[in-house]
Amino acid sequence: MAELRSSNPAFTRSGFGQSRSPVPPAGPWPQGGPAPWPGGLPPTPVHDRLTFDDVVMHTLGVFAVMLVGAGFGWYLSPDSPGIALGAGVAALALSFVISLRSRISPPLVVVFAVLEGLLVGGVSRFYESAFSGIVLQALLGTALVFIAMLVAYRSRRLRATPRMARIVTGALLGVVLLGVTDLVIRAVSGSHLPVINDASPLGILFSIAVLAVASLQFILDFDYIERAVASGAPREEAWRAAFGLLIGFVWVYLELLRLLSKLRQ
Repeated sequence: MAELRSSNPAFTRSGFGQSRSPVPPAGPWPQGGPAPWPGGLPPTPVHDRLTFDDVVMHTLGVFAVMLVGAGFGWYLSPDSPGIALGAGVAALALSFVISLRSRISPPLVVVFAVLEGLLVGGVSRFYESAFSGIVLQALLGTALVFIAMLVAYRSRRLRATPRMARIVTGALLGVVLLGVTDLVIRAVSGSHLPVINDASPLGILFSIAVLAVASLQFILDFDYIERAVASGAPREEAWRAAFGLLIGFVWVYLELLRLLSKLRQ
């Protein structure tokens, strides 16, 4: 069966984030339960295994930390306009450090959540000052996107496939490359890439496409979390799941801010 690798960097080094089939091996299951993934995680005591409740609680905790950081970013950004950019660069670098570690580091995830919060708070304040009410619209839109993707995944209308993983991975790399290029152009000449920032039809279509890819990221993440629980991943992997979901939420939220701002111009 074709292999699947998540495009979310949060899962690339975890025990359940390696190249594996998008569905568990066919039964019959020994001892009445799912067989472990071939070459997968070592046996984990039942009381130390990951559960969906663990993922929910850790995700809520990480989001609470992010919201605190967002509050600071919101109030500090008028006097320190570079705080969002600095936090964003630091968060990007730290995300690679976290992703490349074979074992998840909870303290690093907490620091990452703070940095993401500073980024979100600063960017939100910038957009809100230009377009009143846009932050609330983006927050509601992000929640609706998440709910829609969760319903689509649970109803089996959207499933993680190798093709989806390749599309999302390629698009994610392209968006990151365009973003870095835009930052370099801004630093050198003060200009920018029109396709990213302009409210032209092409710019709006670009934002819609990126938002669609960011939304599909949730499907891949749901799939990996579900299979991690089924395969008996260690409970500490809830931190990695929370880290991955935070990346997805922030990505969708920022893209919605960009799209809504273009539509208002």
